[in-house]
Amino acid sequence: MHPREPVDWAPGMSILADVGPAAWIEAALTPTSGSATVAALVPPVFDAHARVLPPTYEREAPHRRHRWSEIAAATGVPLTSATRFAELVGGSRRWGKPSDGGLDARETATLARVLGDFTRTPAEAFFCLWEGYGLPETEAWTDRPMRVRTPHRAYHLLTGPVAAAPVLPTPVEWRCASLWWPADRAWLVATEIDGYLTYVGGSRAAIDAVLTAPDLDAVAVQPSTPLDPSYG
Repeated sequence: MHPREPVDWAPGMSILADVGPAAWIEAALTPTSGSATVAALVPPVFDAHARVLPPTYEREAPHRRHRWSEIAAATGVPLTSATRFAELVGGSRRWGKPSDGGLDARETATLARVLGDFTRTPAEAFFCLWEGYGLPETEAWTDRPMRVRTPHRAYHLLTGPVAAAPVLPTPVEWRCASLWWPADRAWLVATEIDGYLTYVGGSRAAIDAVLTAPDLDAVAVQPSTPLDPSYG
């Protein structure tokens, strides 16, 4: 049992002092650190991969929310692994833009619900939260210096059930956990904090479920797929 400290700003989650459960990710991502591909975020150990496309929000009130599939239906631009957001909207500002840092709480909840059917350990999962987020001070923050360290980031490690994933965007605005996975490592979800696209690696059945979920917009990718076709 890993020592843990519950946190009131993330109901159902606790901070871990021992970051050992993330050691496999630290080791797996190190060889891909120079790559600007999906493999730099999701260890290339899974059978299939998907890119989840986050909603956009209009800049002005009432800040209407739009899905990429809605925009694609209106503009006639197909959604593929090479689709650039600028091409999707055709230079129009009417659709707003995605927020950096990942999915919002609604789509995080949907993704957690879909993926929860593809793990033997839905009651135990791990969540990496970037150390630079301005979050409430706790003893775990100040007295336990252990961090999960990937080639370009350092994270606090939290634990809780898969279903708790959507509680994290509340204290960190739109941002979801940067990395999260169940204890059995059946799949992994990853989002770079300076990007807006989310990636999932898992079994083909799990990724097929993500790609066909009616409340998600997602496209199939490979470990060699460039991370973000909108930048670069």
